[in-house]
Amino acid sequence: LGGWRKGSKARARASLPMEGRASTFKKVLADFESRLHGAEFVAIDTELTGVDLAGEPDTFEESAQMRLDRNCRIAERYTLIQVGLTIVSRTGEASEGHLSFASYNIFAFPYMGPELLGHEPGFFCQASALHFNAQHRVDFNKWISEGVPYMSREDERRYLNPSQSNGKAEKQIGLLLLWKALCAARLPFVVHCPLDLFFLLAAFERRPLPRNDPQALAMMIRQCTPKVYDTAHLHGALGQFKRLGLVKFFEDARARYEELKGSGNGLDRIPQLEFKLLGETAVRYSKQHDELAHEAGFDSLLTAQLFAYLRAIAPARVKEGANRLFLYRSVECLDLDRAVQSGHVGSSVFDLTRVTLLVAAVDPLDGNEAARLISVAGSQYKWMDATHILVVLRASGGAAVRKAAELAAKVHGVVSWMGFDEWRAAQVACAGTSLRAQEYANGSTISEGGEGEQEESADGASAASSTGSGFSAANGYSIAPAGCTHSNADGNDS
Repeated sequence: LGGWRKGSKARARASLPMEGRASTFKKVLADFESRLHGAEFVAIDTELTGVDLAGEPDTFEESAQMRLDRNCRIAERYTLIQVGLTIVSRTGEASEGHLSFASYNIFAFPYMGPELLGHEPGFFCQASALHFNAQHRVDFNKWISEGVPYMSREDERRYLNPSQSNGKAEKQIGLLLLWKALCAARLPFVVHCPLDLFFLLAAFERRPLPRNDPQALAMMIRQCTPKVYDTAHLHGALGQFKRLGLVKFFEDARARYEELKGSGNGLDRIPQLEFKLLGETAVRYSKQHDELAHEAGFDSLLTAQLFAYLRAIAPARVKEGANRLFLYRSVECLDLDRAVQSGHVGSSVFDLTRVTLLVAAVDPLDGNEAARLISVAGSQYKWMDATHILVVLRASGGAAVRKAAELAAKVHGVVSWMGFDEWRAAQVACAGTSLRAQEYANGSTISEGGEGEQEESADGASAASSTGSGFSAANGYSIAPAGCTHSNADGNDS
């Protein structure tokens, strides 16, 4: 892998264990802390007892604030099984592309003890998530019987006596010691999708999370790390890749790096990467195979190396992507810097001064060629659901109106074209109508302009303003009215 060199087996045998269990945690913690000084960043991955909420699929009409709320509720409902961490450092005085990787795979299980005063921790398990982990050889007996105990900072303050012996306290808070050391090191975190970060905050900081106060949540994250890089967000920011899954994205990024390195001017633009795995990381992870996929330690290593490739390929884009977290099925991201400054967490992933977002409603019977024709006409697209396509028009203002009319003339099988904000506002209004109808059918009513309705409208308006296309009937282009739709089908990137 990009100049991957194995550490010596003799050194690996003498090294401290990389798998964290209650019986090995003291040694793992000491080794982990010894590698933090001088490190460049830490990549993180988790394996979980659940990853979504029944009846709440991600949809394009939702705002970033709604997604933030859901991510927090998921992290509060389920719990950690494994925490994977990879510490990345430069090797000696070598150039920036010569990197060493030390990975850790730690089983984590909530602390149980009389100090909790009857507040025994509990969590939900999602059948599909447990089945997924079982398919990838997660040892549930090891997780429950040997997992490293942990509690949050909040619970430590609430339940533990500060005067008790350090040894006893260390056994009670367990993995929280590693989290404190990591946060104190002030290293950038690298994740692949933001859910890992939210689970760590719920496990080690506080529960419930301040989901209704984006500024407080962003400040909490800032206290743990100066920057977060989300490789899933960078996937879209770089715009050179199609496959988003971690392993496939890693393979594509490595291939792109090798392509640039092999080109005539590639070495003038990108650093020469060389990866060295340290100690037991080399023994366990030097050869990729299917059995390692979705072990948290291995996935954290892939995330670390993926980030190294992306940083080499497009350093400016990666730098700009700091503190922006990916949202699936959305035109927005979670913007932590904006949340700290203004309390608003959503930002468009598109430069809306240069592009306009349209929604094409496709005829189910006559729209098979619509996506291809949009691409041939020079526009990017993404399927939103089975009958709607998000179109990125490379123009704004009056030029966008003209280009939209030209595109509509070239693309057959489209029932209507709308600005994205108008489409999303229609979906929000439609959801409100459906809610009122259901309430009426159940024998209850909602007062006109009631508090709940105002909150929903305000949220929808905020979402619209953050992604405003400036494309509406008022600027001279006819937009057909949108019906209520539900985004349930998986989208495909062009």
